[in-house]
Amino acid sequence: MTTKQLFRRPKHTEDVLGEITSGASTSDGVAEGLGNSRKTAMNKIHDGVILGLINRENGQLSVTEDARRIVQLQDLDPLREAFKQLPGVSKLLNQIQDDSVTFEEAGRLISFETKSGAASEKLFRKYGAIYAHWINHLDIGTKSDGVVASSPEQVSVETDPLENPRGANCPRVPPEKVFELLPSISMAESREELKTTTEMSSTTVEKTLSTCYALGIADYTRTGPVLTDRGKELHRSSVGNRKTILAEELLQVPLVQAYCDEAPDGPFDAEDLMSQVSDKHLKGWSEVTIETRIKRLTPWLTYTELAEKESPGELTLTEKTDQQAVTAS
Repeated sequence: MTTKQLFRRPKHTEDVLGEITSGASTSDGVAEGLGNSRKTAMNKIHDGVILGLINRENGQLSVTEDARRIVQLQDLDPLREAFKQLPGVSKLLNQIQDDSVTFEEAGRLISFETKSGAASEKLFRKYGAIYAHWINHLDIGTKSDGVVASSPEQVSVETDPLENPRGANCPRVPPEKVFELLPSISMAESREELKTTTEMSSTTVEKTLSTCYALGIADYTRTGPVLTDRGKELHRSSVGNRKTILAEELLQVPLVQAYCDEAPDGPFDAEDLMSQVSDKHLKGWSEVTIETRIKRLTPWLTYTELAEKESPGELTLTEKTDQQAVTAS
């Protein structure tokens, strides 16, 4: 039996509707168009089906007239009305008329009304956040600071900054840029000299240094950047030891810690998980910010073998995550 619960943010449903409107008629066709695995594509198609916007019969997919209005006229009214008809949505909308509701509270209500098997706070927060995204996207309420409400006036502001005391809260360049700059940092006596001993642009040098500071492998001094003891160890290490060192340092970055803590067992959508981190820690990051952060973080997770790439946009954490977390703590 197909559950009547939404499992993805509205962006995914609109992407799927666009693919089918453009001619994709099977799950494989949607997967190819979105650059997803077949399993991920089927999960995304699910939401469009329960909203009554996608017809699925004998493995063939087609969209309704309402779906075409959404895609081609950017008319959200059909999507808004379909959303309101889903189990639990009217009760949730009634609740937020009186007072704001936390993501966890919203997820508990939706899980109960859809007869979900969810029983953990993490899942309740995840499901509540998804419905909060829908409510905000459809302009029938607002989401902010871990709550969903009928208006911004109901939202109380809290902060959980995920600040990294060493610098940036996410790597800004891929690992190979750090390795390229390490020899120059070790020899240069000033920032100006550093920029003349590398073929990188000034912007890339600054981003790379920012990443080195964030990972604790370089430090800023009056005369210029220098390698820390950890950075010197990294510089003279073998490839295998480099991965271990960087895995330990990466897990000391609060954002990375939060990301790995929120990850489920098995494959997950990397971008969706970053959105969950934003919601849980009350960040309110935009879609562009979320995409940028996961684009920068993914190469580090895979290089250090803290995660494996399952398919485009999908990751699975490895056992090394737990092992390195213990070492780093």
